[in-house]
Amino acid sequence: MSLFKANNSMYFSGLKHPKHYLFFKIFFWFWLTIIGTVAALVFLSNITAINAVTNEPLSGPMKKNLIYTAKNIERSVIKHKRSLDDVLVHPRLTKRKLLYLSAAQGEDAHSNKEVPDNIDLSLLNFTQNMSPQIIFTEKYQAFGPVNINIPQGSFYLYEIDINHQPPLLLRFKLMPNWIKIFIAIAASLVLSFVFSRNLIAPINSLKKAAIKLSAGDLTARADIPASRNDELGILGRDFNSMANQLELLISSQKRLLADISHELRSPLTRLKMATGLAQMQANEPSQSYLLRIEKEANQLDKMIADVLQVSRLEAKSQALSLQKQSLQVIVDHVINDAQFEAKQNNKQLKVTGSVAVNINCDEALIASALENLLRNAIKYAQHTISITLKHSNAIYIEICDDGSGVPNEQLSKLCEPFFRQSDARDRVSGGTGLGLAIAKNAITAHGGNLVLSNKEQGGLCANITLPLIKE
Repeated sequence: MSLFKANNSMYFSGLKHPKHYLFFKIFFWFWLTIIGTVAALVFLSNITAINAVTNEPLSGPMKKNLIYTAKNIERSVIKHKRSLDDVLVHPRLTKRKLLYLSAAQGEDAHSNKEVPDNIDLSLLNFTQNMSPQIIFTEKYQAFGPVNINIPQGSFYLYEIDINHQPPLLLRFKLMPNWIKIFIAIAASLVLSFVFSRNLIAPINSLKKAAIKLSAGDLTARADIPASRNDELGILGRDFNSMANQLELLISSQKRLLADISHELRSPLTRLKMATGLAQMQANEPSQSYLLRIEKEANQLDKMIADVLQVSRLEAKSQALSLQKQSLQVIVDHVINDAQFEAKQNNKQLKVTGSVAVNINCDEALIASALENLLRNAIKYAQHTISITLKHSNAIYIEICDDGSGVPNEQLSKLCEPFFRQSDARDRVSGGTGLGLAIAKNAITAHGGNLVLSNKEQGGLCANITLPLIKE
């Protein structure tokens, strides 16, 4: 329980402030998307022309004030016997906004101020038989109508507020639907894309680094900005720390194995010398034991040499003696030796194609790689080993046997040092489990690639790809 609390405290100590929590980032971006969408709607509603006329019922003090104004006009005309125009130009009414009296019949209309040319008051005609309304148009906002009956006839009173923008919600309502839909989708897409990219970038970086690390690239690291302090940033840095430790441990292991192998060579050399001296003085019955000791010492010497070579190749400390050479010549020498070994095992080698091209290579290392692959194929083939040689933009060499193959889940492990397939690569078959590892690293050291795969009809194929020399 204490360990759980300690781990939790270490985790949350990495998150310096609640704003760095991924939860709050998601919460923040969610509301930022909504606010951004609304802000875009507000902005466009201010610059988008309202091409429609709409209305809402008028109520409250504005309605009462408009009715009171209408009664005052009626009283001034009827009681004080004044003309409608004289009443409208009275200072008390001219101080107000534009008052417009529309005639019930005909074009006879009156106003307390001059109506600007760009104001079309005929848009109000459809409201004459309505109760008092708020009428919204692109150029003005009108309140009315209130009916006035005077000797001159029947009129409808409106109060006009020029250049008055409709309320925000009404502007939203008056905007075309396609604009509202477009803004909502565009704002959501842009902000969601920015957030998703910010969220997914470290995950993709972690994924790529994990794939490279699992493939054996111990230098792979996740590209996480140092300024990122949320859960993903901490996870990325922890991953990189783990990769550093893993690289250090494996490098130490390889170095230890190489050091031990190197140190074993001195006593092994002395053992072989002592065995040789003992053979010179031993009697006949003892010779068989000394020969056995010599054979095992030679086997151990070869194993140590293979371990050292694998260690140097994996550590990239192997000094390559690169020379421009004909690959066909190297292949022919290896195949000639393999032909002899195949005949001894009653098996047949079939060679197709050629690789009559020059490459920069370490002849001994390339020959060792091909020899190990051919010996492996000869060992596990039933009757035939086929070799296909070709070149175009690169060099391709395929070595296949007609054996039983290996389980697919073990293919990726065949080139690991000391790996043995339980049912075939055991101690009875001989070998040390280092041949394929040497072949893999030798080909990789030359910029090539080795892929092992099973044939559909049975058997294992080794596919080698090597780069060509660019003339």
